[in-house]
Amino acid sequence: MTAYLDHNATTPVRPEVVDAMLPWLREGYGNPNSTYSLGQRARAAVEKAREQVAAVLGAADASEIVFTSCGSESDALAIAGGAWQAFDETKGRGARS
Repeated sequence: MTAYLDHNATTPVRPEVVDAMLPWLREGYGNPNSTYSLGQRARAAVEKAREQVAAVLGAADASEIVFTSCGSESDALAIAGGAWQAFDETKGRGARS
């Protein structure tokens, strides 16, 4: 038996996730930010996934769910979100000591 200890770099994909993704990887690869039909189908699938994740996590609104492409992008988004929150909390009261 092999023990894989590098989940920080990559993680095996569960078989049911592979099964769910294969149709999109083979046929539904449109750019979800485009206006053509293949892209609009991809956009609808992303929005459905966002709603499903929001429901599982108990998010108040599906728009709170942000998909990123990698850990570095996720880290940067978390840092930026914290900075914006701190800015909003100090707005109108001056800088914190």
